[in-house]
Amino acid sequence: MKQSPEQREIEENLGPGAFSADGFLGSDPRSLADIIRDDQALVKSLGLTHQAIARQLGALIRLGLPGLGTPVPYGDHLEVIVMDYRGIIPCPFRDNVREEKRLTVCRDRLTGDAIRWTDLNVHMIAAHGFYEGRGSPFRVDPAEVQAMLGIQPDPEPEKTES
Repeated sequence: MKQSPEQREIEENLGPGAFSADGFLGSDPRSLADIIRDDQALVKSLGLTHQAIARQLGALIRLGLPGLGTPVPYGDHLEVIVMDYRGIIPCPFRDNVREEKRLTVCRDRLTGDAIRWTDLNVHMIAAHGFYEGRGSPFRVDPAEVQAMLGIQPDPEPEKTES
């Protein structure tokens, strides 16, 4: 299917140099539409939604902000560190959203495993279902997030009989 000029512009914005030195697509050979579609299927297979994942990541940013640069305990064995790099970055999807340049890391103190994300990742996940391409330095893998944070599936809405 042929891309619209707007879609081409968004893919260009997601490439290296436009909004980020490394870009948002990494070494992923898939199209933006395929990346989003495949992540949507993964999120659905986990019983989650983009909004549930974004809510949890956003909550951890808020938890770690008072410590700014210092680990803040979370749960039994996790810690959250928020680092501020001053400035803002616009969303490459051209929706007039600008996010703080912050990096959040959640680390398991027992295993050393860690996941990391930016404020912009939270927005792109919630608004666009975009977790970045494979090989991107800030790719957020929904399965890794679910495994580390134990995000539970959203409850099914109750069905009413007519």
